[in-house]
Amino acid sequence: MSGVWRYKASMLPRIHLVRSGRTKLDRAILTEQYRVLGQQIPLMYTLVFLDAVFLGFASYGSVSTTLSVVAPILLGIAAAVRSLLWVARRGDSPPGLRRIRRYLVGTIIAAAILSLAFGGWALVLFVEADLARRTCIALYIFIGAITCCYCLQTFPIAAWLVMACGASPVILCLIVSGDRFLVGLGVNIILVSAVVLRMFGATHAGFVDVLASRAEMAAGQRRARLAEQRAHQLAYHDPLTGLPNRRALTEYLRGAEPHRFGLMLVDLDRFKSINDVHGHPIGDQLLRAVAGRLSWVVGEGGRSYRLGGDEFAITLPFDGDDLDRVRSVAHAIVREVARPFLIDERMHHIGASVGIALYPEDARDADTLMRRADVALYQAKEAGRGCYCAFASQMDAEIRRRSTIEAEMRDGLTQGLFYPRYQPIIDLRTGHVTGFELLARWRREDAEIGPDQFIPIAEECGLLNTLMLDLLDRACSETRDWPVPASIAINISPGQLRDDWLSHKILSVLARTGFPPQRLTVEITENALIVDAEKAHHAIESLKNQGVQLALDDFGTGYASIQHLRMLPFDKIKIDRSFVDSLSESTEKLRIVRAILGLASTLELPVVAEGIETLETAEMLRALGCAQGQGYLFGRPMDKEEVERWLADGVMPPAAEALIRRNGP
Repeated sequence: MSGVWRYKASMLPRIHLVRSGRTKLDRAILTEQYRVLGQQIPLMYTLVFLDAVFLGFASYGSVSTTLSVVAPILLGIAAAVRSLLWVARRGDSPPGLRRIRRYLVGTIIAAAILSLAFGGWALVLFVEADLARRTCIALYIFIGAITCCYCLQTFPIAAWLVMACGASPVILCLIVSGDRFLVGLGVNIILVSAVVLRMFGATHAGFVDVLASRAEMAAGQRRARLAEQRAHQLAYHDPLTGLPNRRALTEYLRGAEPHRFGLMLVDLDRFKSINDVHGHPIGDQLLRAVAGRLSWVVGEGGRSYRLGGDEFAITLPFDGDDLDRVRSVAHAIVREVARPFLIDERMHHIGASVGIALYPEDARDADTLMRRADVALYQAKEAGRGCYCAFASQMDAEIRRRSTIEAEMRDGLTQGLFYPRYQPIIDLRTGHVTGFELLARWRREDAEIGPDQFIPIAEECGLLNTLMLDLLDRACSETRDWPVPASIAINISPGQLRDDWLSHKILSVLARTGFPPQRLTVEITENALIVDAEKAHHAIESLKNQGVQLALDDFGTGYASIQHLRMLPFDKIKIDRSFVDSLSESTEKLRIVRAILGLASTLELPVVAEGIETLETAEMLRALGCAQGQGYLFGRPMDKEEVERWLADGVMPPAAEALIRRNGP
């Protein structure tokens, strides 16, 4: 049964004398009520004290001294104590909501007690007074109650208690007095009180609405600030790593002019291969890990930025005598990024190249400083990556030289100044020419420029595909009708294999020129298999389906393995010239060449040795089982007319004849 009563009791609505403070509006109302009451209550108690003094004076002589003197003094003391408590609270820091609620509850209790005391005293005076004094007492009580209600209008429950406990006893006496004048006064007071209390209710509702509007406005302002902060975060920070972005760096560079600082541009080495092989999620985790290491290395003295992709930047202020600090931080960046990263239970190895430019030593404006840091970064990459390089004035001249070459290359492509040369490939067993490697040349200022000087620049500026296809087109047209159907070989760089349409472009050239696909050999390097094996497979597969031959170039210099050799249907392997050069003088090179030839024999792949320059080297390679060779020993790169005369005469290269004579067919 007791459980039923507890259940029913729990179902009854809970009555709160003051707001609970659970909502933002409740908290705002409580805080504002406390603030307003702190200003109004001392004034209210002052008026109560004055009202008590006047009421005591008006009743003096008609009642006992206790009622006309002692009672007002006691009520005044109580009012003064409450007033001083509220005045003392003004100097304190704003209290918490729990203390505010406690103060407000105390105000309700004090209002009830003091109103009862004041109303009871007035009731006693009313009973003992004559008609004229009764009227004065009623008016004093009513005026005092209304005054208190005005001071408590933000706290309606206290105002109602003042009216109910302070004024109601006297008003009731007026109504039941039997005197028409007093009854009329009582009715009038009731009507006025009802109107005033209704006005207080409307005022309080307006007070709540204002606070609600203010709270909503404040919430809107907070949302606007948060949206502004979010927009600023998005505008000035990289969403992946949380680092400031390029825009933030630009603003820093333009606003940091009074200070000396170093700008470091950081480019990750071998990141793209990890991103392509393991996927973008792993790449993203790796970038976040790199950002963490950069921030740790730079510390609180500097700032890290992500510019996009795998590019980062560092700004590092320094004192006039502390230039070495920038270089030491750059060295630490290279060292820390070179340490392996453990991501998804796999160790990943990358590196970093760093370019340094100093303000104001190297540049006095943001754009020039960025460009010179980028120049230094380029030099760091050229130096072999995994290192840092500080800007020097001569670097600008080198960049301008490369820029000039790029512009001239574009003009040269338009004017047909690039042309093919053909170097023979010899069968080391028979001495016969089996094919030619297509090598590019550039006629520049009446001089013939080799590919080592312009191919890297062409690849950087995106001209390599255009150059290769143009040379292939000319070579196919020139060699299609040679008297001996020799093959031609052309090199494809790893960067070119990223072009999804490369195979279609090559086959289009073959179809347009009528060159048999079986006579074309495409040579790719080992690095192409590491950088993007999947794209290499797709590009080569379509070429192989049309009969194009495939050779693995520069074998032994990269990271190829048996798995990579079996990944694509290679038709031959080419040994890099670095292993062939001085073969007779180096036992280490001899062991490597012997191992490569043994592996190729196991896989039933013929081997072509590049860079043969002596008859002794050719004999050693022939004895080891190498099938073909090319190099200056057998012939330098020749133009179309020279090759055609050579083939028409059926002449075997002199070195090949000597090789056959000395070793037999």
